[in-house]
Amino acid sequence: MSRGVARRRALAAAAALAAVVALLAASLAPAAAADDEPAPVVPATPLLSARRLPGVLQGAAADPRLAQQLDRYLDKAAGTTCAVVLDKGRVAYQREPDAVQAPASVLKLLTATAALEVLGADTRLATVAGSASPMSDGVVDGDLYLVGGGDPLLTTPGYEASFEDPDQLVQPFAALADALVAAGLKEVRGGVVGDDSRYEQTRWVPSWPERYQGQGSVGPLSALLVNDGLTGFVDSPDQKNTKRRPGDPPALAAQTLKTLLVERGVRVSGGGSAGRAPGDVAEIARLESRPVSELVAEMVRDSDNETAELLTREMGLHAKGQGTTAAGVQVIGEALAGLGYDTAGLAMNDGSGLDPADRAPCPLVLDLLVRTGRDSTIGQAMPVAGTTGTLRERMADSPATGRVQAKTGSLNTVNALAGFADTPPGNALTFLMIQNGSQPNGQTWADRYADLLMGYAEAPPLSALGPLAPTSS
Repeated sequence: MSRGVARRRALAAAAALAAVVALLAASLAPAAAADDEPAPVVPATPLLSARRLPGVLQGAAADPRLAQQLDRYLDKAAGTTCAVVLDKGRVAYQREPDAVQAPASVLKLLTATAALEVLGADTRLATVAGSASPMSDGVVDGDLYLVGGGDPLLTTPGYEASFEDPDQLVQPFAALADALVAAGLKEVRGGVVGDDSRYEQTRWVPSWPERYQGQGSVGPLSALLVNDGLTGFVDSPDQKNTKRRPGDPPALAAQTLKTLLVERGVRVSGGGSAGRAPGDVAEIARLESRPVSELVAEMVRDSDNETAELLTREMGLHAKGQGTTAAGVQVIGEALAGLGYDTAGLAMNDGSGLDPADRAPCPLVLDLLVRTGRDSTIGQAMPVAGTTGTLRERMADSPATGRVQAKTGSLNTVNALAGFADTPPGNALTFLMIQNGSQPNGQTWADRYADLLMGYAEAPPLSALGPLAPTSS
């Protein structure tokens, strides 16, 4: 039986059921009142009328039209597409809803959910500066140790100037130099040593394609990360530099801190290097990260791969004592299962979704959207079409502008959107679309899918379908 025939039969059955309900409701209507009694108030709409479920009536008219439009559009792309549209929890459209797909950066929704659960929304990650022995009269008699705590947002103004999104969240690294000066530091008789031993020193997830290392989509991973571990800002932290390339993150951070200290009048005898701090380092100053809730929001809004990967390693350290990607992805799966999500079919090699071999079941992603909701930390962080984050320059001047709030996902063979939409006719939708394979126009193809949702529901408005006002008999 074809899909169209099945829909027509379903609509016919619904109409027949509505007729039966109406007859039954009429049989239950109250008898007329006696002449000397006040006329009772009688509902104009019988209690068992289908009018008391206006959303269902509207959907009966609008769902087939939406299905026709989306099917015709999604049929143009090769491969498989999982797509579901919910209207206030009711399935208005679905296509391969049980598929397990490569999610690309939509995977970050799972990482975000686990990070809030495992690490806690208010937790902060500390970058610490100290010495082997306590500072005396403003002098560190030896090396100044810079110990990374996993903050992914440490930056200097020169690097910030290169951001595509001018509103991207940062944590100014210079604040640590200011804190050291405020603590009384005047001289370092050694050098500055950067320690990133909190996490594994594997700079790239081994299963990632090698091309990632030169594309700029992700920098080298480290627990001590300034300017995403890219060169070009050591000597002039406040100046723009287009000749950036991946470097040794802890050494770059140490060298940059030395520059910032010298600019503030602190004498530093040695250079900046990578190394290991003594276990009993005497803290002089620290720089707290933004709370995990804000790190998660930045990760979702700007699809920040470094943030996703460092949070993954932090979860591994927190829950299993191992600051590794492998431990972190295991913790993510366990955290989701502990929250009641069905993780069967979930396969994660990283926390960002960059790995082409990552797989996420569409029902899991949809369940997460429904349970999280648009008013949550994650929901509010999702980019707004034509306005913020990774959608800032997408869906601009389109029907979806300002109406779609969704997490994006893009790889060579993946295009995905998952989130929420408010349609002009007044319907609040939750939707998911993950396409694996080739498509005509990349991200533009996914954006057109969101535009098509804006026509839902072009059917009689709910106000015209709802219960009628009561009358007197």
